[in-house]
Amino acid sequence: MKLKPIIQELRAHCPGFDGRVFGVGTFSRLDESVAAELLPAAFVIPISEDPEEPAVINRYRQQVRFNFAVILMVANTEDEQGLTAWEKSVDLKKEVFQAILGADDIQAGRDWIQFESLTVLDLNRAALTVQLDFSCQYEINDNETRHGADIDRLGRFLRMYTDIDVIAEKGHPDGRIEAKVLIDLEKTK
Repeated sequence: MKLKPIIQELRAHCPGFDGRVFGVGTFSRLDESVAAELLPAAFVIPISEDPEEPAVINRYRQQVRFNFAVILMVANTEDEQGLTAWEKSVDLKKEVFQAILGADDIQAGRDWIQFESLTVLDLNRAALTVQLDFSCQYEINDNETRHGADIDRLGRFLRMYTDIDVIAEKGHPDGRIEAKVLIDLEKTK
């Protein structure tokens, strides 16, 4: 699942970040020396994808839970205990919830986003870092798989010829064909 739309939603609907919402690459370059004037900031990072068993009868379908995090980084320069930073992170969490919770993208095939958990990642003299975990479901279907391409190459199913071997007294077919059947699907329309 792409994370750019989530970043765009957070930038548009979370005024507390003042547009400072970034992806995983920016987060990986941060350290304790982040300047307080660059905070608060948010970082959207992928966590995992957890697929269910595929439901295959004649078409491929598989549900996948996509897990991602919004990491909040709030300046912790006002008090040593970090209470002010925590209070600010609670306010930012509300903005994040209002921006993305329950959002869906039917055209992209993604179900609605739900909140999973909160974890405090770090608290130091420079910043409080809080991770908000979210998930959403999406489906892999035939048009995204090799199976679907193979089925599409078969063409239309128009008629079927079959031989019928009646079950004999011993409970299994005896190998003698008792009937032949032609099913023409074009004529039965």
